[in-house]
Amino acid sequence: MRKRNSLTGVTRKVTFVVAATLAFAGTSGLTGCKKNEKTEPETTIAQPPSDKAVASVESYQSGTHNGFFWSLWKSDGATGTVNYANGIGGNYSVNWNGFNGNFTCGKGYSVGSPTYKIGYNLGAYSNSGGGTFGWYGWSRSPYYEYYVNETWGAVSPHDGTYLGTFETDGAGYNVWTRWMTGKNIDGGDGFRQIYSSRVTKTSTGQNHTITFANHYNKWQSLGHTLGQLNIPAIMVSETWGTNTNGNINCTIWAQ
Repeated sequence: MRKRNSLTGVTRKVTFVVAATLAFAGTSGLTGCKKNEKTEPETTIAQPPSDKAVASVESYQSGTHNGFFWSLWKSDGATGTVNYANGIGGNYSVNWNGFNGNFTCGKGYSVGSPTYKIGYNLGAYSNSGGGTFGWYGWSRSPYYEYYVNETWGAVSPHDGTYLGTFETDGAGYNVWTRWMTGKNIDGGDGFRQIYSSRVTKTSTGQNHTITFANHYNKWQSLGHTLGQLNIPAIMVSETWGTNTNGNINCTIWAQ
């Protein structure tokens, strides 16, 4: 979570959703801080690079592959190498070297849903910068940016107001929220960020499940009900920082 001391930059999110909306307009109308389970975690602020305020985009690619929506975004002025590849089915991989800036990529669906149950296997994960890996999307009316963070890079994404801990799918999750004063996905002012982060980072090489309804319902019980989810939702891999390196390989499937 970046956005001026958060997981992701506001301009990146606006660009991601606007570009994805345009991509699907013709067919569908369209972020390392270890937490101790059952204890309130400390607030760790991850400062983004100054270029996160840039309101332009260097590149955005998206499409469909084996029935999944996929996207790759890089911030304006980013340098270094990023190599994204779609694999068989719900698999994708990305590796980067000497990267300066911010990128996001992943596979998922062209529209979100509170009932999605996602299976995933994180075959490999390394990230020397900030960022996160997990389920990600937006809602409208009201505007929310949401995450289910399964693991993260060397810089912790956790920030905002801690709302508590709950268990689902065999893991503990800490819930955080905060109000953001930047632009929402439609260019208006302000939106709220809500996210669940695993108490302990997910393991690699094993099958895991994200029952998104459990997060959706928990957030709702805490007074944060998501709005319309007719916006792409993806198993996101994100990184930001200076001279970062990493490698991620992930496969997702519907449970």
